[in-house]
This record gives sequence, structure tokens and C-alpha cells, in this order.
Amino acid sequence: MARGLVYLVVFWGVFCMSTASIMIRMCTAPALVIAFYRVLITSLLALVLSRAFKKQDYEWGIIKDNYIYVAGAGLFLALHFAFWITSLSYTSVSSSVLFTNLQVIFVMIFSFLFLHEKLGLLGISGIIIALCGSAFIAGGDLKEGKLLGDMLSLLSGFFIALYFIISRRLRDRVDTFTYMGVVCAVAAVVLLGGNFITGHILTGYPTRDWLLFFLLALIPGIGGHASITWALKYIKAPIVAVSVLGESVGASILAYLFFNESLMWYQWIGGTLIIIGIYMAAWHEYKSGDQS
Repeated sequence: MARGLVYLVVFWGVFCMSTASIMIRMCTAPALVIAFYRVLITSLLALVLSRAFKKQDYEWGIIKDNYIYVAGAGLFLALHFAFWITSLSYTSVSSSVLFTNLQVIFVMIFSFLFLHEKLGLLGISGIIIALCGSAFIAGGDLKEGKLLGDMLSLLSGFFIALYFIISRRLRDRVDTFTYMGVVCAVAAVVLLGGNFITGHILTGYPTRDWLLFFLLALIPGIGGHASITWALKYIKAPIVAVSVLGESVGASILAYLFFNESLMWYQWIGGTLIIIGIYMAAWHEYKSGDQS
């Protein structure tokens, strides 16, 4: 697979994912309800696409043989969405996305411990620069005392990092849409239980909410997460993780356009550092020519 095409797909996925926080802010439903319908509809769309492309039945056998990993991926994906969507009620869009995207730190650690993946000096430097940019932007919000939202976002980053690592282990054997359909179905079951425990009602929401549920599944779900999951088959997990940091730039711009959340000078500087870091990490992966 041509590396240029893979990085183009990653860029498209990051762009689609940048729209998620905006649509979530527009919803009136509780966070766990939004998360449930997002993964449920994503699962249905992914399974339809999987069958449309007539994927082989042996993939379902692989999923059955690796049910523990699939169940784990679904659980961590559910926890990621539950914590992240909740965080948007307690902090700004930019800070929520940034703290979530600090998952790159966890991915690096897990990749080293479990996947034995290593990065050269240029790749590590790129990740550090991107993280410095994230810290630069997040620092302004931390001074305003939005600790709860930031910590919820950070926890969501921890869980999505675990999802990335498990996905990296299975993606070379299972089609993207088949994998996403099953994993999102597991996540939906987990979130259904969460809504039952918390007493949230799953019906009676305005028409706009139902439209947003569908768009969340279609754009950041299929267009975003499916693209990132597909890319995990061809490039290292830390590279995908650091690329997703670009979501913070896109989400910050969209938050300004839709909610008038102003971009301060430190956000512009931090965003520039993030882009530089992403480029350095991706360039290292391209030059190394390693495919794990």
C-alpha cells in the first residue's frame, strides 16, 4: 500500500473526527445517550458496508477466535466515548479534544510494552513537539480551573489508547468495516448497560438530536474512526496516534466558527507546534519504510 495514500486517509479521518465535538455540543441528550446511539448506528452502518463489499466468512471466524480482544476493544471504546462526551459539558472543545489526544503518551508506552514497536529520534522528537503544542494550548484552560472536564478527557485518552493497541493487533487479519461493526456493537451493549444503570431514557429526543446521532455515526464514526482503524494495518500505532492530535486544531477552528470560542495566541502557537510534530513523526515513518 502506497504510504502517501495511507497518510491521505489518515488526514481525512482526522478531519472527520474534528466535527464530532461540534455535533455533540449541539445535542440536548445526555452524554451516555449520545455515546450509545453513536456507536449503535456506526455498528449498523459498518456491518452493512461489510456485507456490501462481500467480505469472506473466515473473518467472522477470526473474530470468534479473538473474542477476548474484540470484547476488550469494545469495552475501551465505550469508556472512551462515555468519558470524552461527558467532558464536553465541563470544559472547552479545544481542551477536551487536546487532553483526549494526549493518548499518544499511553500509545507509546503500550506499543513499547506489548507490540515491541520502536521509534527513531526524529519520530520521538515529533511526538514531543506535538505534545508541547498540546500542553501550550491546554495550559490556558487549566488556569481557569476546568480540572474535572480535563481529567475526564485524559481518562478518555487512556481508554482510546488501549483500543488503538488492540486494534493494531487484529487489523491485519480482519476487514475494517467488519471489525468496526462488531466492536461498536460490543460498545453499544456496554453503553446500553450504562444508560440503564444511570436511568437515562433512550427515547423522546427532538428531531435534531436524532439527525445528529446519525451524522455522528456517519462522519466521525465511519469517515473518521473507520479511516484511522484502516490505517492501523499499514503504519505504526504511535504514528496514527500522533496524527490524531491534528483533530485538536480542526476542532478548535470549528468551535470558533460555531460557538465563538475564541482562539487565543497560545492556541495558534500550540496548533503550529502540533502540525510540525505530526509532520516530523509521519516523515520519520515514511523514510524508515518499516511496516509492522
